[in-house]
Amino acid sequence: MTEPFTPPVAAPFAAPESEKTLWEGRPAALDSLGRWTIAVLTVGLAGLWWWIGRLSTRVRVTDQRVILKTGLFTLRTENFELYRVNDITVVEPFGERLLGFGRVVLLSSDRTDGHLELRGLRNVEQLADQIRHAVEVQKQARRVATLAEA
Repeated sequence: MTEPFTPPVAAPFAAPESEKTLWEGRPAALDSLGRWTIAVLTVGLAGLWWWIGRLSTRVRVTDQRVILKTGLFTLRTENFELYRVNDITVVEPFGERLLGFGRVVLLSSDRTDGHLELRGLRNVEQLADQIRHAVEVQKQARRVATLAEA
């Protein structure tokens, strides 16, 4: 008697290795002079609003992706894959820079959500360099090439 035909199983894509966390935390609630001014003028109500927003936001940057979790009652998790990142920008407005904060802006080839701004962070230059290195490693590992537009 012959055995039934079983189709060959395709070799899986490279097994996912454990992710290394580069940075994890929450953005600052009062990260600029403008926010401090508004918080004082509203007798702290705006500061309280931004503080609640800070509690509902958690950012984790790994060597493979950026994970953004938002929400107090309903939790929303967004994964921003680093191999898709095309551009990294560090923005340090005057009011934020005076307080030691800045922003890291990531632009990617993702058609649904190709923009991610991480604001209210300290040591943004160092974080941007870590992300830039991780992006290059991920692109090489996945053999991703970015084509320039003509």
